[in-house]
Amino acid sequence: MVTVVAPQIAQLPVDPSLISLAYQHEHPVQAYEFEDTLEVWTVTARIDADVLAEELAAGDADEESLDAVEDVVVGRMSFVRVRMFGPDHPFEAMDAHTGDVAGIGEVVLDVASGEWEPAFEAALAHPVGDLLVMDRVVLEPAWRGLSLGPVLAGAAIRRLSQNCVAVVCEPGSADGRELTADQHREAAVKLGGVWERIGFELFQDGVYVLDCHLQRTEDLLAERQGEFSALCRAWQDRHRP
Repeated sequence: MVTVVAPQIAQLPVDPSLISLAYQHEHPVQAYEFEDTLEVWTVTARIDADVLAEELAAGDADEESLDAVEDVVVGRMSFVRVRMFGPDHPFEAMDAHTGDVAGIGEVVLDVASGEWEPAFEAALAHPVGDLLVMDRVVLEPAWRGLSLGPVLAGAAIRRLSQNCVAVVCEPGSADGRELTADQHREAAVKLGGVWERIGFELFQDGVYVLDCHLQRTEDLLAERQGEFSALCRAWQDRHRP
């Protein structure tokens, strides 16, 4: 169990137990291009203004302060589900989305056939189903440094990975900072270690894979949830009588 020190708890603006995830996916009824093969999901981690106002009202906040309460954005994530048995060539669909997603596709798929790359298929426990790409995970500065990334990403993966064989990602800085090549490699290694905490393992060429059919994945997600519960209790012990 992770130990949360007081200065880290103090940096959090509000109770982390109030965080919720909001999922957004839009598509036209009449599909065009690769809409039937790629599902792009945006996941926002936030604290709803009404929930926060209710929490503050239980304390000593005045009416004016309550009226000024707004949603608190904790972070944002994006995922791309690739339907392997859809009407389109899976790699062509990935290649048409973004360069980052296409780069992952080049590692895990046979580009010509659109089927699993043989080594990737051999690494999977049950290689039948769709592929989920974890494209971006970005936390707001006030919420960094407390291992929330794996908790939030793991919770989103549990909702979005049904009938998927694996979740894949290529760790790297996603917050818009300009990095040198050495800094990029250092960030990739560091973030790879972060994602290993929810079951990702390095496959090849910087791409990490989480096998959806392993019990280890569920066990690690449960451990991260336990750490998050401990973080919430620590915040409440510090800020409430």
